[in-house]
Amino acid sequence: MKAVIKIGGTLLESAADRLRLAKLIGQHWQAGHQILLVHGGGKQLTQYLEKSGIASQFVEGLRVTTEESLDGVVKVFAGTINHQLLAAFHQAGVPAAGISGIDGSCLLASKRVGQPGQDWGYVGQIQKVNPLLWETLLAARFVPVLASLAVGENGQVYNVNADQVAVTCAIHLQADCLVFLTDVDGVQDAQGRTLTRVAAEEIPVLLHSGAVSGGMLAKLNTVQEALAQGVERVVIANGHRNDVLNDVFRLFAGRADGQLPVGTVVTSSPLTVKRS
Repeated sequence: MKAVIKIGGTLLESAADRLRLAKLIGQHWQAGHQILLVHGGGKQLTQYLEKSGIASQFVEGLRVTTEESLDGVVKVFAGTINHQLLAAFHQAGVPAAGISGIDGSCLLASKRVGQPGQDWGYVGQIQKVNPLLWETLLAARFVPVLASLAVGENGQVYNVNADQVAVTCAIHLQADCLVFLTDVDGVQDAQGRTLTRVAAEEIPVLLHSGAVSGGMLAKLNTVQEALAQGVERVVIANGHRNDVLNDVFRLFAGRADGQLPVGTVVTSSPLTVKRS
């Protein structure tokens, strides 16, 4: 099975959490699955920028990236966080290789353009994918650990939303499994209840209901794109749960029994869970 797993920055703050996640991912790597890991690091970046006297601003859940803050993006994402994760995988006995979308020109982007008056600065929109590098690493039984940076045709470095990177990777890898590990149990409705299942046609209703905001707003927007481009199922789940990946891999392998007690499963069609 081919899997793309995206881990949010709040799950990567402590060495203990990084090692725990490396071991959990390693269990499924040892079972023979190909796993591409995409990581964020927004909380760590905010802390780094604060120490540098740079305020963080967000528009529609996306960080506005000025020339001044872009330097911090590169240092924190491709530097500190990426290498902390690699060290955790080493400790867990899992061969991993740290890359960003700039390495091997994996991810080519242009400046993200929004509605008139919206300007995120050096935030990129992925335009082209060159998957050779991560495909080579996967074939050699490495876990690629991908930082969410991209490069423009003119050599400009761009900050790209990590959820968008994960979706793009899943599409081009033709992944069987796309998982977003967050610090919450899943997508909530207007009453604050975690939704177990969401169909593609329900996403616009959620987005306009006011129940979804911030990072989850950006996440669901990217999930819509994934479903539209052939990814059949996406899981949004709490990465603090040690059993979460076991549940997810059983689901995508068609071995889940009955209700799936993990996060929110977003599908392009009605979800059927097969019995083993």
